[in-house]
Amino acid sequence: MAAQVPRNFKLLAELEKGEKGMGAGACSYGLEDPEDIYMTHWRGTIWGPPHGNHENRIYELKMECGPNYPKEPPEIHFVSQINLPGVNPTNGKVDKNAVGILRDWSRIAAELSKNARPKEDPLSLEAALIAIRKFMDENKKLPQPPEGSKYAIYNN
Repeated sequence: MAAQVPRNFKLLAELEKGEKGMGAGACSYGLEDPEDIYMTHWRGTIWGPPHGNHENRIYELKMECGPNYPKEPPEIHFVSQINLPGVNPTNGKVDKNAVGILRDWSRIAAELSKNARPKEDPLSLEAALIAIRKFMDENKKLPQPPEGSKYAIYNN
């Protein structure tokens, strides 16, 4: 059985990667509050994929890493309004069954716990954002709300 990395060590590694911009260029992420010692609340950004209705748009997301992260996927909400299957049109919550990595997260985590971890971690906030961006690209022809609009729960 492979050794399991404690939640905070994993999140510290993800924070370092996100802050140093060492990840994918089309996504970024970091802690919502630098004082969040439990590293629970995160913000993410996805640059809309090209050649569709998401092109030249920047989408803001909120991510919550619960106490069982990384064994369980983060809960993800779009702050920016988006028309996308599997995204709640009222609050922007991403249905984990709509995006492959979120749907299969627990199964992949269980497999990883039995084997040595690969060099590139397949379960991370960055991997989730990249998968959501790919899902957006697969649905690039859907009409979108006006650019800059947010879900009502995020309009302060």
